[in-house]
Amino acid sequence: MMPVGADYQSASTEHKNTIQMQTLRTLLTGLFMATASISMAQVTVSTSQLNGTKWRVKGDTSGNVYEYTQSQEIWRHKDGSFSPSPYYLTDTPITSYEYSKFDYSKVGKNTKGRYIVSANEIMKITYCASIQSFDKTKGVFVTKLVTKGLIGPSDGIDTYEMVK
Repeated sequence: MMPVGADYQSASTEHKNTIQMQTLRTLLTGLFMATASISMAQVTVSTSQLNGTKWRVKGDTSGNVYEYTQSQEIWRHKDGSFSPSPYYLTDTPITSYEYSKFDYSKVGKNTKGRYIVSANEIMKITYCASIQSFDKTKGVFVTKLVTKGLIGPSDGIDTYEMVK
């Protein structure tokens, strides 16, 4: 152990190695935490950014397209049928599929947030997904399902590409 007031130059080689390892450990921990926070980053999107856009799940060959209006997320099927769902954007996640959690007072309003919340009015359930990235210029939209309970074998992450 170095006495109080001693400088690094006069420290033993063993002690210098210990100091270097502690410094390296601190730097690596900081780097890891910064990387983890970036990978979990979310972006804020507004209904005006989504309004009038069409998206398909990247790599999906079914022909299904998701279209957004000011108040609806419309799932258009290749056969011409469609399934409209009311939606809104918020900064508050909904982790329950309970239909009663859906806030109809926000539908059709100019909302913005890091989460997109939609209601399946036929099945009476609510979906909530965090918006991981959104770039209208590049045509990329990535969401991750945050509601718990009904998800199947996927990880809940969907990457969409804009339909021109």
